[in-house]
Amino acid sequence: MQNKKPVFDALYNYSKARHVSFHVPGHKNGVFYNTLGTAVWENILHIDLTEIPGMDNLHSPAGIIKEAQDLAARAYGVDSTYFLVNGSTAGILAGILGTARPGDKVIIDRGCHSSVLNGVMLGRLEPVYFGRKIDSATGIPLSIDHEEVREIIENSGAKAIIVTNPNYYGICSDLEPIARLAHKHGMVLIVDEAHGAHLKFNNWLPQSAVDTGADLVVQSAHKTLPAMTQGAWLHVKGARVDRDRLERMLGVFQTTSPSYPLMASLDMARYVMVKEGKEMLETLIRHTRYTRESINLLNNGLFAPDSDYFKEKGCFGFDETRLIIHCRDAGMNGYQLDYRFRKEKGIYGELYDLVNWLGVTTPGNSPEDFDQLVKACRDIEPAGRRMGLPDMGLPVQKPRMKLWEVMEMERQRVPLEDARGLTAAASITPYPPGVPLVCPGEEISPQIINMIKLYAQLHISIKGYADGMVETVK
Repeated sequence: MQNKKPVFDALYNYSKARHVSFHVPGHKNGVFYNTLGTAVWENILHIDLTEIPGMDNLHSPAGIIKEAQDLAARAYGVDSTYFLVNGSTAGILAGILGTARPGDKVIIDRGCHSSVLNGVMLGRLEPVYFGRKIDSATGIPLSIDHEEVREIIENSGAKAIIVTNPNYYGICSDLEPIARLAHKHGMVLIVDEAHGAHLKFNNWLPQSAVDTGADLVVQSAHKTLPAMTQGAWLHVKGARVDRDRLERMLGVFQTTSPSYPLMASLDMARYVMVKEGKEMLETLIRHTRYTRESINLLNNGLFAPDSDYFKEKGCFGFDETRLIIHCRDAGMNGYQLDYRFRKEKGIYGELYDLVNWLGVTTPGNSPEDFDQLVKACRDIEPAGRRMGLPDMGLPVQKPRMKLWEVMEMERQRVPLEDARGLTAAASITPYPPGVPLVCPGEEISPQIINMIKLYAQLHISIKGYADGMVETVK
């Protein structure tokens, strides 16, 4: 069965027939652009179709889309899989609002993506946060503290718990005991596994959430698999989730004009990974191990932490496909290292922070890519004094107002320095990684102001901070 790729094959066969189009989309199989001399679009636009006969319907699948979703479910060992064409964000929103009702409490990883907070706000839910320990040497958030989470689960009366695993840096937590405890207390476990769609396909990597007892797992296939941007999956396992309500919420948060090329890329990503994923990931992990070893032998202050490093820090697991280069001892900050890579070597990373550069690697990277990265690191000379690193751990605040109440309040834009002690009217979120420094309804403290300034100095885009101003409740 896994030899089939129904969505891709249907689109390909249709495009070869060169039918006459009196339906949307308006580019008419690419002809519109071709007349303007931009034939680069031709191949992709020939399969950019709509819900004509034989092409099924994402919101009521009964043909090729249903078959493709069922194949993905079997590949991941879950009961149901839904294609997401609005990114993992759509799955997070649908999962939260499909599980909880207004007024319910939900336990949230404070290092969550901003979409989780938006779901809580839209659902008029009450968040109960838990934090994470921060590695004092690198500033990287570590695995979940089970004792803290256990206490919250046992005493919160929450409807669901929402966990990010792995985090942006590839740090994984032990989810099985969290799932058992959550289920014991009648909770649904939702896992934002946006950065872990590949974990299922090789046992050298940490366990995927789909095998840990999680009820809902959201994955961005476009991040680590060969799928197009915005392509993602929502997996459901077990009987704790109301499927009818979940599907209604997917209908709310997904476009009624889904991209067929995007869905075909999801179909192909599953096909490729089932056929060749294990071997491709083994090859990739060998390359990343070689790269770390090579960087750590340079003796120029750069350091690429590995699984052993994070295990010593108490982490449960580390995704070895992530390449972290810590540059503090080279006398550089993350922006400076990223700038050197981009401007001098043409190497573009996924993100940088105060003292780290992060590369997301996939089987799409060639051996030459890794050689170029090692060479670029070899050309780095220590810049002098070791970079300082502030305390990256922000305390979990008790909100002054509920998230949904803030949404209805009048707001004002004030200079950052004047916002000290005021209540945030919007999340202030460096992106990437998309983890809020402050959430709506929380106090803008002096520590948060200092962190905003630091991120701004490093040229990191900060959603909720522009022209030196932030939004606060009036």
